[in-house]
Amino acid sequence: MSDFTAPHVLPIRFVRELLRADEISALATVEFEEIPSLGMIVEAAAQSSSGIKDDDNDGRIGFLVTLRGVKLLKELDSKKYEIDVKLSDKIDNFKSLSFEVLKESEVVAKGSFSILLQ
Repeated sequence: MSDFTAPHVLPIRFVRELLRADEISALATVEFEEIPSLGMIVEAAAQSSSGIKDDDNDGRIGFLVTLRGVKLLKELDSKKYEIDVKLSDKIDNFKSLSFEVLKESEVVAKGSFSILLQ
């Protein structure tokens, strides 16, 4: 699958490829220049969420506004992961999403976040 539009540029753009996307979820490959921190993982999940197909979004910029239940389940020891993001709820400009970070099909981190669209 192809790339997707996001305002981020290297080295802050972590998403490298959108593997799957529909109206409620997206799976993306992410890559970091170094072993990522949990904060970098959360940012990569937020970037990955822009792959979810949303005709109402029309290119608006989203701002990460809340984090919930973010947990590191395994030590981060790689520069490449897959992130699976799912839309939980959407009300006007506000989206609630959950994510799982995968390394070789094993969940290494997970959590939820909310984005407010500009």
